[in-house]
Amino acid sequence: MHLCRTDRQTLRQKAGTAFRLGIMLAFACLTMVVPALAAEAPRGWIGPWAEGQRSAVRLVAAPQTPDQAARGELSLGLDFRMDPGWKLYWRSPGDAGLPPAIDAGASPSIADGQVTGVGIAWPLPERFTAFETIHTYAYEKRVLLPVTAGLAAAAPAAPLRLRVDYQVCEALCIPVTADLVLDVPAGPADPLDRTAAEAEAAIAAARAAVPAVASDPAAAPFAAVSAGWIAAEGDAPARLVVEAKSDAPFGPTADVFIEGPDGFAFLPPEARRLDDGRRIRFVSDVAPPAADARLLGETVRLTLVDGTGDDRRAVETTAQVVPAPATLLGPEGGLAAALLIGLLGGLILNVMPCVLPVLSIKLMGLVATRGLGRGDVRASLLATAAGILLSFLALALAAAGLKLAGVAVGWGIQFQQPAFIGVMIVIMALFAASQLGVFTIRAPVLSGGLARDAVPEAGGRPKLGRAMMSGVVATLLATPCSAPFVGTALGFALAGGTADILAVFAAMGLGMALPYLAIAAVPSAIRLLPRPGRWMVWVKVAMGVALAGTALWLTLVLSRLVQPGAAAAVAVLAALAALLPLVITKARLLRWTGVGGLAVAAVATAVLASPPSGRGLQAIAAEGPWTAFEAGAITAEVAKGRVVFVDVTASWCVTCIVNEERVLAVDPVAGRLATPDVVAMKADWTRPDPAIADYLAGFGRYGIPFNVVYGPAAPQGLVLPELLTADAVTRALDQARGNGAG
Repeated sequence: MHLCRTDRQTLRQKAGTAFRLGIMLAFACLTMVVPALAAEAPRGWIGPWAEGQRSAVRLVAAPQTPDQAARGELSLGLDFRMDPGWKLYWRSPGDAGLPPAIDAGASPSIADGQVTGVGIAWPLPERFTAFETIHTYAYEKRVLLPVTAGLAAAAPAAPLRLRVDYQVCEALCIPVTADLVLDVPAGPADPLDRTAAEAEAAIAAARAAVPAVASDPAAAPFAAVSAGWIAAEGDAPARLVVEAKSDAPFGPTADVFIEGPDGFAFLPPEARRLDDGRRIRFVSDVAPPAADARLLGETVRLTLVDGTGDDRRAVETTAQVVPAPATLLGPEGGLAAALLIGLLGGLILNVMPCVLPVLSIKLMGLVATRGLGRGDVRASLLATAAGILLSFLALALAAAGLKLAGVAVGWGIQFQQPAFIGVMIVIMALFAASQLGVFTIRAPVLSGGLARDAVPEAGGRPKLGRAMMSGVVATLLATPCSAPFVGTALGFALAGGTADILAVFAAMGLGMALPYLAIAAVPSAIRLLPRPGRWMVWVKVAMGVALAGTALWLTLVLSRLVQPGAAAAVAVLAALAALLPLVITKARLLRWTGVGGLAVAAVATAVLASPPSGRGLQAIAAEGPWTAFEAGAITAEVAKGRVVFVDVTASWCVTCIVNEERVLAVDPVAGRLATPDVVAMKADWTRPDPAIADYLAGFGRYGIPFNVVYGPAAPQGLVLPELLTADAVTRALDQARGNGAG
C-alpha cells in the first residue's frame, strides 16, 4: 500500500510537470502565431471599428472605377462615430480643437508612402458655441470623411495601413490615435457583394455633402463677389465683410464659413439680405482686432451655403481681402436706425441750396395766410406735406422698379436724363413767370373741383392744388442734394429690398414735410411771421428772378448732356412758353394751348438732342490739380506713399458746387491738393457712369456729393461729410498720410 501510494504520487508529479510543459509550449506557439495573425489585415471593403475614448473609427473603401484605376486613385472613407454630446472637428476647428490627420507612412501602396498621398474631403460642418464665447465647427454623432488615396500602382498591392489622429470634445477634449488596416480587393467588385455596394454608397453620399469648389465663381449657383476688411475703430472690432450674389433669392438659413491665415479667427457672421434677397452681406468680427491690417491682401477661403436638406446648395471659393469702408455696414440698429436717420436727412433737405427757391415761395405763402382761418391754413400746409410725401413714395417705387429691372439706381440720377431736366426747365420758367406776375397757375383742388392758388392774395383762400404742386417741385429740386444723414439712409434703403426702399423714402418724405406738419398742428405759429404788406411784392419778384436763375442753371446742366445748341433751344422754348400770356391776353384757350405746345416742344427737343461732341466729362474734370477718376489706380498711388483725394461730383449737384467754390477751389485746401504727394481725382457723375455708380455702391452710398481720402495710414479710405469744411479736408489729408489721428 505504501509503495502504491508512492507510485501514484510520483505519477501525479510527472503528470503535473507534463501539463505545465504543455501549457508553456502552447503559450509559446501562441506568441509566435498571434503576431502573424495581427499582421494579416482584414480583407474586404469595410474595416473593423477601432474603438477609442468616446468614439470609434473604421476604414471604408469603394471599388475602383476604370477612371480611378487609370489615375492610380482609390476612394476611401474614414467613418467616425461619437458618443452623444461629443464632437469631431472640421478642417478649420475655430476657437478650439484639432481636425483629424492621416499618416500613411506605413502603407507602401500609397504614393510616396507619405501623407501627401492622401487627401480628405470635408462635408459641411455645423456651428457650435461653448461657454458663450468659444465658437467651433464640428460634426456630431456620425460622419464619414471621404478620402482620395494616390496609389503607387494601378491597384492596391498591399494592405492599406493608416494611422489617424483626431480629437473628440465635449466639455473637455480627448486626443485619440487609431491604427486602421484594410486589405482592399484588387479589381472590380463582385456585383453581388452587398458590402462593396454599401461602402460605395456611403462614400458617394459623403462626397455629395462636400461643397463644390468654384473655379469660376461667376458660373457657381452663387459666388463671393468681395471680401473687405474694415479697421477697428473705438470699441468696434475689426470686421470682415463678405458679399455674395445669386440669381435666386437667398433664404433665411444662408451662411458663410470663413477660413483665413493663421492667427485670425472669424466670429459667426451677421447676415443682411439685399436687393430683395438676390444679394447678401455677411459681417464677421475678426479676432484678434488686427489693428495693423495684416489681413489686407491675404486670401480667405469662403464656404457659402444656403438652404437645407435636398435644397441646400454650397460652394467653396476664395477671395482676396481688400479695404472696405465702414460706411458699407450701414447704420447700427438696422432699419429702425435707418428710418430715424432718413427722417433727420429729410428735415435737413429743407435748408439745402437746391430747395431754397421753392421753400422761399412757400414761406411767402405762409405769410399771406396770416389773415385766413385756422382751417384754411391747415389745409394749405397739409396739401404741401401731401405733395412731398407722395413724391417721395413715387421716387421709391421708381427706384425699386429700376432695381428689379437690373438698372443701377442712385439719388438724383434723374438729373442725368435730358428729358427730366427739360421738364424741370419748363416748370421753373413757368413758376418764375407766375411769381413775376405774368400769369397765375391754377390747378384743380382735390376736393370740390375748384381752382385755388397755393399763394393767395391777402384775405383770399388757399389754392390747394398748387400747394400740393409746390411740395412736388420742392421734392424734385431736393433730389440732386445729398444732405447730412441722407447718404447713410439712402445707402441702407437702396442696398436693401423693396420694403426697405419704401420705408426709408417715406421717412425722408416725412422729415421734409415735418415743418409743414408742425405748423399745421399749431396754425397760430404763423403769427410769428411778418405781416403781409407791399414788401411781399418785391420778395415775389426776387423769388421769380431766383427761379429764372434756377432754370438757367438747369440749362447749363443740360448743355453737359446734349449739344449746347439744343440746350439753348430748350431754354428759349421754355421762356416763350412762360412769356406767351403777355402776348395773348384775350383768347384763353389759344393762350394755354400755345403754352402747352411750347412746353412740349421744349421737352421733346431735350429728348431728341444728341450728346455733345468733343472732350468728355472726365477730360473736362481733369483740369488744374485734378486728374480723371480711375478706381484701379488708387491702390497703386497709395502704395507709392501718396495721398489720394476723390471728389465725386456733378454739374446738377448744387451742394457739390458749393463745396467746390467754398472749400476745394480756395486755400488752404486748393494748395494742399496741388502738392506733388497728393493725387486729386475728380469723378464727374453728370452723365450716367457705371464705374462711378459701382464705386459709390462699394461704400454703401447712392448719392452725391461724396468725398474720400486715401493714404498709407488709411488704405480703406476716410469718408468726409457731405458739407465740406477746410478743417475737415485738411485733417483727413493729414490722417491719411499718418501725420495725426484726426
